[in-house]
Amino acid sequence: MTPWERSARPVFAAAPARRTRAVWRSLLRSDRGSVAVEFVVIVPLMLLVLLGFTELYLYMRAVSLVEHTAFTLADSIGQMTQVVDDSSTTSSNNLGAIWNAATLVAAPNALAARGGVVITSICEQSSSCGGLVSSPSKAPGVAKILWQKRAPWNGSTLSTHITSSNILPSTWPFRNGDSAVTIEVFYTYTPFSMTAPFWQNAPGTQTIYERVIVRPRTGQALTLQTAS
Repeated sequence: MTPWERSARPVFAAAPARRTRAVWRSLLRSDRGSVAVEFVVIVPLMLLVLLGFTELYLYMRAVSLVEHTAFTLADSIGQMTQVVDDSSTTSSNNLGAIWNAATLVAAPNALAARGGVVITSICEQSSSCGGLVSSPSKAPGVAKILWQKRAPWNGSTLSTHITSSNILPSTWPFRNGDSAVTIEVFYTYTPFSMTAPFWQNAPGTQTIYERVIVRPRTGQALTLQTAS
């Protein structure tokens, strides 16, 4: 082996190593494929955030519609002097018209399929549950259920929260000779239905409940008339 070959041999031996290092440096500096990696990582997160906001909006809308339905029915029924136990919608005082109005006000929530409505007329015992008290006072009154009706499509699990021992909240002022009407609206809702496949511990179906109490505008207890 000539002296030139002996001196050139280390140079040629180191050439593949230099090329390998150059290739690795080029790969490390290259940004090819970074967009695909960012897409794979960021897009699923963005979709989950979007679904989360959608779920939150749907839940808030359901709660708002239940509250709106309860307040609308209470305001309307509070202006009535009597309600007719009739399933038809020929008169606005018929129970059938009231149930139908509840489903329309609650739309797009399917109240008839997944909810319920309960109407309770409350009177004060000293007024014999009918008519005006001749000499009303500011003394605390004793509430009594005059009558109670539930929508025919109420679910079996959606029962009134009113009991004989808890007719009105203790903070609601009920005086001698008073009367009241309570509207209860229920709606079964499943939150996070779209994100449940990604969240095993997501909350299950729950019941949205709203109760509104009003005094009849006439000052007399709301009566229930049998359909003729």
